Amino acid sequence: MNTPEETIDYFRTDFDLVEQELAEMSELDNLRIEINDGLEEALSEMQRLREQISEAESAKLIELCKNTVVETITAQFGLTDLFVEVRDGGNVTTTHNFEKGITATDADQKKYEEYVANNNGSIKWEEVRKKYDAPLPQKRKDAFKNQEIIIDAYTGKQLPKNGQAHLDHIVSVKEIESNARFNLHMDPEKRVKMATNDKNLAFTESRANQSKGEHEMKDWLSKKNSNTGQTNAERFDIDTIRAQKKDSESRRYIKKEITVACAKKYGSELLKTGGKDAAKMAAYSSLGLVLRDLVQAIFVEIHVTLRERGKESFSEIFCRFKNSLTKKLAEIIGKWKELLCSGIEGGLTAFFSNMLIFVINLVATTLKKIVTMIRAGFVSLAQAIKIMVNPPEGMPKEEVGYQAVKILITGLIGAVSLGLSAAIEKLLQSIPGLQPLMMFPVPFPGKTPRTVSDILATVLSALVGGLLSTIVLYFIDKYREGSRKEKLYIQLVNQSGAVVQYKIAQTWMCLDEAYRWLQNSAVDFAYYLSDGQNTIRESGVRADQALAKLSDSKQRLKEVFKKI
Repeated sequence: MNTPEETIDYFRTDFDLVEQELAEMSELDNLRIEINDGLEEALSEMQRLREQISEAESAKLIELCKNTVVETITAQFGLTDLFVEVRDGGNVTTTHNFEKGITATDADQKKYEEYVANNNGSIKWEEVRKKYDAPLPQKRKDAFKNQEIIIDAYTGKQLPKNGQAHLDHIVSVKEIESNARFNLHMDPEKRVKMATNDKNLAFTESRANQSKGEHEMKDWLSKKNSNTGQTNAERFDIDTIRAQKKDSESRRYIKKEITVACAKKYGSELLKTGGKDAAKMAAYSSLGLVLRDLVQAIFVEIHVTLRERGKESFSEIFCRFKNSLTKKLAEIIGKWKELLCSGIEGGLTAFFSNMLIFVINLVATTLKKIVTMIRAGFVSLAQAIKIMVNPPEGMPKEEVGYQAVKILITGLIGAVSLGLSAAIEKLLQSIPGLQPLMMFPVPFPGKTPRTVSDILATVLSALVGGLLSTIVLYFIDKYREGSRKEKLYIQLVNQSGAVVQYKIAQTWMCLDEAYRWLQNSAVDFAYYLSDGQNTIRESGVRADQALAKLSDSKQRLKEVFKKI
């Protein structure tokens, strides 16, 4: 039979069992830590959701509309029409607009008048043609002098060095002069130089040259003679492949020349007009921020004056206004970096909106009011892209998208409202007795004078757009606020379920610990009970042994006494 010490040593040397018990304890400890951390996180999230639900409501509609009055005065799309030049077709004359007589400068208008005169018969065609024919005699003379043989460019045959060898404009003078693109982007001297370049001249027989005249090569070659029924190619023995190749080479040269001319004219004018608008817009954007702060400060002091009327003297009111505006000016000077950034942003927006209007006018003519609306929409688009690319720190992605949509909605409403200015202007001019005042011209530096009705219509349409966008955004925010709260309540309920689950898990962990303690106590009790039984059994054995020894002793004593 094992002693208690031997039994204890036996359990302590069962290392597999010990390792298993340690692994179970480690797993339980990790699970307990995970449950406690999860419960703490769930409780924190519940508190955060409660705080979001209890946040203050959105600003009141009247307060928002009051602020809109100030914002509209300084907004980029509000009154910029009064400072930035806006005209039908934009600031750069495109070929599309030139064909319709819509030009951006006096120089382009003069080109258009000459273009019309050259093509409607106001100027005799012979007078126009003289400039193109003038260089040809000298070119023929130089060719006769420098070339031993003159080859017909269309037939490949040799031509005599006499009056039968003519120089033909491969792309005709008529085609060049009747093309609006050439007239807009090239002055007459450049057109003559291009048309009389060796790449657009070809020696051919005089009869073929006179027959071709103003026709394009492909049309002339296939045209049939009414008497003979022969095509011109057959009639003049033209090598069609050779002639068409010569025509293609000439047209590639002319296309290259006009493309370069277009790029130079468009590029220089876009830089000039875009830079001019950018400078004006940069100044106006910075000035707008200054005006906004000053107007807000003045509104605050006016409110105080009305509230305290009768309690202050005129000198006290004056001193209060003076101190307030002085303090506000110091604050404005202190944030010069913000003013500079606002100016740069406004300038870049104006520059790129000018390019956008130019691109649109390449295929469609934009009216003056449409130009203004496009500018306003572009400003909003640029601001929306800005907030999406570089959102404020800590703003959730969902909120970034929502703010970008709000900016776009504001810009769209503001742009559409600017289209009302024409109707408002007519309404103002129709007011009885005010027509002379409304038609009174107001000069603007570097711009065409504006009438009083035009200025008032621009201001009123901007205010209408600002107020309307404020009302729309207010109700959008209200709807979103309600939807957001519903989502928060749902999240709160879900989070409450998570808390309950973590609490249940904690309860089960406690019950498991109690069960394990009870199990261990029962094992210990059984061990000690077994140990006690063994001790009692051994004590009984020792008692039996003692009784046996005592019995032997008694027997030996009896034997001793008998001998005595």
